[in-house]
Amino acid sequence: MRFHLLRKRVLIAALSLPVGACEPADGSSETASDTEAPDELERVTIDARDETRWVHFDLEAGAEVTPATPEDSPEWDLAFSRFNVAVNGGTSGSGGVVVATLAGVTFDEVAQAPADGYVTDEVSSIPEPMELEPGYAFDLWYDYDPITHALSARGLIHVVRTVEGAYYKIELLDYYDTAGSAGFVSFRYEPIEPPA
Repeated sequence: MRFHLLRKRVLIAALSLPVGACEPADGSSETASDTEAPDELERVTIDARDETRWVHFDLEAGAEVTPATPEDSPEWDLAFSRFNVAVNGGTSGSGGVVVATLAGVTFDEVAQAPADGYVTDEVSSIPEPMELEPGYAFDLWYDYDPITHALSARGLIHVVRTVEGAYYKIELLDYYDTAGSAGFVSFRYEPIEPPA
């Protein structure tokens, strides 16, 4: 499997235990519900290490897909290759996917898609070596440290209109797995209301 769908949810295992089983050993009255972390959204990690192929992802299905002809397939919304994130629109596909990038807001603050500001992929057929902005709608979702050569997510929120016309907010979170290996793009996403 080329990606790992990691669900980070608080488990409510304490409900199946006897009432006294959740009591702290020190005899205090604190219960398990007092110390639980809030639920986290689904986090998706894509293994995008292979720069010779794209890994395609369908937001509605929440899964990787393998379209026979990606350039004219409605099966996918996003595609990943190393740090590049393509959309199924413009020069990358025929699905009409567009993206609006929002700065200065948090993931939780975005409940409705903006009415304008959308772009799609406009990739040059012959990109210059090390071109900073090759024309992907998700360009520069990261900061690059020239000293450590490390990428770090910029904390931008992207609003995507999918092939089906649904809207999702997406936050790209990391480019490394837990062992520090590069090429593992992780993100979280959630459906939001369409523009007013």
